[in-house]
Amino acid sequence: MTITFNSIVEWFTVAHTMQLLLAILVLGTFYILVQLSRNPDDTLNLSDLVTVNGRLDEKKFTRFGAWVVSTWAFVYLIVNSPSNFPEWYFVGYMGVWVSNAIFDKYMTAKEMNAETRYRRYDNTTPIPRYPDREL
Repeated sequence: MTITFNSIVEWFTVAHTMQLLLAILVLGTFYILVQLSRNPDDTLNLSDLVTVNGRLDEKKFTRFGAWVVSTWAFVYLIVNSPSNFPEWYFVGYMGVWVSNAIFDKYMTAKEMNAETRYRRYDNTTPIPRYPDREL
């Protein structure tokens, strides 16, 4: 297969251009986040997306992986077939991720309340603290 100038120009259809721009945007954003994460004076740390206290957290890791895959699929559907993209895809996508965050907050609060409720009166039972959680 011979690559000519005309074949390169013909490749730049709307869909291919959108895919190229999306790839450049994702790679550029990832590069900037890595550079910010390497800065010791900055509070941004990419490892916080999948770790708790420096150790890999299975729940955070799987949630982040599922978010990356579903977001990429969502954007892929929009780029490749915008005319066949029903609105309920967006409603479903947002519903899944918002309900996931709300459910996690609810379960964390319930777990913390149960630990404080059943604490011994002599304060000999240590209560675990959750420094990475905010309610």
